[in-house]
Amino acid sequence: MAQEDPQSPGSLLLQVGTHRVVWWGINAVGWPVIGLVVGVIIVGVAALALLAGLGAWSPNFWGSHPPVIATPASRPAQWLPTVTADELGLPNALVLAVMEQASDGEAYGDRYYCSNGQSAGESCATAYPGTHTLGIGYGLLGINANSGLIPKNHNPHAVSWNVQTGVTALRHRLLTAKYWQPALQAFHQAIQTPTGWPDHHQYTHTLQQWLGTYQIVTTNGKTGSRTHIQRGIYDSGPHLGAWAIASWRHKTGQFTDPGNHPEWVLAVGIAPTGPRWSHGWKPPTIQVIPPAPHSNNKATTRITRYYVYGQTLTLPISVVGVLKNGQQVAFGWSGNDKKIPMWPGGGAFGAKVPLTGHQALVQIHATWANGTQDTIPWPEQSTGSLGGAVGTVIHVPPTQAVRLWWKDIGIASQKTGVPADWLAAEMLNESGGNPAAGNPTGAYGLMQLEPATAHGLPGYTPGARHNPLANLILGAELLDANYRQWHSWRLASAAYYGGSGRVQGAGVVPGMPWSQASGCLMVIPDPRAGNALTMTAYANNIEATSHAVAAMPNK
Repeated sequence: MAQEDPQSPGSLLLQVGTHRVVWWGINAVGWPVIGLVVGVIIVGVAALALLAGLGAWSPNFWGSHPPVIATPASRPAQWLPTVTADELGLPNALVLAVMEQASDGEAYGDRYYCSNGQSAGESCATAYPGTHTLGIGYGLLGINANSGLIPKNHNPHAVSWNVQTGVTALRHRLLTAKYWQPALQAFHQAIQTPTGWPDHHQYTHTLQQWLGTYQIVTTNGKTGSRTHIQRGIYDSGPHLGAWAIASWRHKTGQFTDPGNHPEWVLAVGIAPTGPRWSHGWKPPTIQVIPPAPHSNNKATTRITRYYVYGQTLTLPISVVGVLKNGQQVAFGWSGNDKKIPMWPGGGAFGAKVPLTGHQALVQIHATWANGTQDTIPWPEQSTGSLGGAVGTVIHVPPTQAVRLWWKDIGIASQKTGVPADWLAAEMLNESGGNPAAGNPTGAYGLMQLEPATAHGLPGYTPGARHNPLANLILGAELLDANYRQWHSWRLASAAYYGGSGRVQGAGVVPGMPWSQASGCLMVIPDPRAGNALTMTAYANNIEATSHAVAAMPNK
């Protein structure tokens, strides 16, 4: 159908008639009413723009996955509000121990099972050359795809679903078995491991150590009974961990380090202060020890060993921050205070406190209902030991930078095998997504590669550092090489930041657990070059940022 010429007589007549109708409407209704309508429209447009701006960055600050806590026992405790094991008749300590073994308390801490019989939280193809992945245990409870529990097209890392599904499956195994050891072995084989995975009994042995044991020694089978206790990490006292989140500067569109303004600090703690519980780990072992030959002591000692005991783990009833000037700041529970950053299914105590200056935070103090207390200094450099805190600021990634380079990140990831979320986190911490970023040492581009380092990588070509995709691929190649050497992504990033020579010189060996290696890497590499973070803090930043990237929708 042909369109009418805009300059035709009929068109001009229509325009003149329209103008008359509009002018008549204005005079009839009145200018004040028209002004009010126009004002409402302007306010509405402004509100929509503001909401659009908030939606662009707020999901990353109020992220669905928290930064990593270095304290082993506190890391799974992040999810204690989600763990409803006590309501199902299971001690929370057991579920947190299972979670610690399965994922290290990290929502994306997947555990890979390799054809050479090794199991680790890394990809078999790089951690164990010559082997391949038989299966992956997904999420906090390590639910394997071959368990039949993961619905089609479902996200196995969804916290609430993963925990509830895993705890329900664990409870079912325990209800159908008389003793804990065979029940946990059955759970491990059916829910977490690939089909046919050999059980070396190390799984139940590890959980037993974390939960603790006790034994009753009776002399002559009559009197003289005594109890010997070997405590596990979940029954050895309170555990408190904390971390900071950098605040968002809306005007600059960046997340910044702590300055002179209060920053969010989150804390979480657990302590065995609830009712006691005990169960037989396996049939009680009754050991009869006869008197020594030719001994005047004719008493016979009977030792009955029981396994798995403890007290229910509980959260503190109050958490308080102490500032340099002696002022106390109450940390509120994030489940009740919506202003405090939290994540679905979890919760923590939080407060906005100064981290620098004469009013800086110096310690965090927690109190439990029965009077148990625990205090950690702030900031405390974590050594991987129990009770440590992470005084590191976590940089949450800007949405725009990730989405801008996500396609190229995917190409570099497929080419090298480096997880896309981890590669994006490395890019954000190195350059913030600026392809022209540089520094006085010659580092350049998205991955901040120095000329000598780039020249030694497989994908190097002249000018590659100045091409964003090639720069990402080079950085991914370096991460992959580091990972093949150290068998850990956090160690790979520590080596990316400080060099493999420094990691090795610090006493770290390939495959060393991060809880042990982190204490060796409390060193700032090349501080004269402007570096301010230790290698441990840097690697923890990458880990935390990768979680936030993974949680981003519509990348």
